[in-house]
Amino acid sequence: MGNFFLSCDWGTSTFRLRLVDAQNHQVIGEVFSEFGAAETYNCWKVRKPNTISKRNFYLEQLQQNIDALSNKVSLSLDIMPVIISGMASSSIGIKDLPYAPLPFSIDGTDVIIHKMSATNNFCHDGYLISGVSNKLDVMRGEETQIIGLSKIDNKIYSSKGIICIFPGTHSKHVVVKDGRIVDFQTYMTGEIFHVMAHHSILKNTISGYYKKQILNESDIDAFCRGSSQSKNSNLLHSLFSVRINQLFGYLNDESNFFYLSGLLIGTELRSLLKRRDSHIMLCCGSNIYNLYLHAITQLKMLDKTSLIGPEIMDNAAVEGQINIFQKLNRNLLKLIE
Repeated sequence: MGNFFLSCDWGTSTFRLRLVDAQNHQVIGEVFSEFGAAETYNCWKVRKPNTISKRNFYLEQLQQNIDALSNKVSLSLDIMPVIISGMASSSIGIKDLPYAPLPFSIDGTDVIIHKMSATNNFCHDGYLISGVSNKLDVMRGEETQIIGLSKIDNKIYSSKGIICIFPGTHSKHVVVKDGRIVDFQTYMTGEIFHVMAHHSILKNTISGYYKKQILNESDIDAFCRGSSQSKNSNLLHSLFSVRINQLFGYLNDESNFFYLSGLLIGTELRSLLKRRDSHIMLCCGSNIYNLYLHAITQLKMLDKTSLIGPEIMDNAAVEGQINIFQKLNRNLLKLIE
């Protein structure tokens, strides 16, 4: 297979494709979009499934991005293998693969991989990585990031257990012990925020879009007020306080954005207060890193938290895929049809 491959991280709401030098652990170039698996699936449904299969529609979108990356790096990427993690292996992706069970080794040996051999229409061998299930919950993508993190930070191998927090549309709390994922929970924090902010009665009480790297004093104050409110009542009741903030002029619409963020993130993280014996690893990208950091600080959990910031998380999925790519090169992994 050589030393180079295409790394595709196809999340629910984002898409990322990179040209990777596996030997030197270098990213040569990349393309990024917000055309994630959910949007891709919806577009396929609109285009009418009887005109093109879901698999071929996804590969058509993937090829367009490969062509864009090829132009960007001024290199031919024909026949280069593609390793794909995330939601592409789900029911709204290329192919719905079975989940790997727990416990799941973070050295990459327990991954389930489906090989898609090259065709005349798609000249790349594709390797689709499945997710993990604990029978009550599922995840796709975070397991590849944890495999990558295990090569970056050896604290994840703690025998006492670490809870890795992966914020996102569907935030994950993943318990790793003795080099294996032994449990995890999903929190719909990001999706609930989107629904409340765009499709509920609260949509007219919130304005702005969070892209700040540094929060100002009023942002922090509103966020902390929301986080504090999360401990005072049932979330279904507390959500209505966002509207009350506007009705009575307690907060303006921009501050209400951070208040709602604090309310939801605070609700998510309070479950960790019951697990005081576990170390926490915040594994977070740049867009909401500061918000989770403020919530952890406010909840007085910072002293038992390792911060895996955006600069490291940016490469976690790639490192995980490099590990898998190298095992594929050495025929150490089983492939399923």
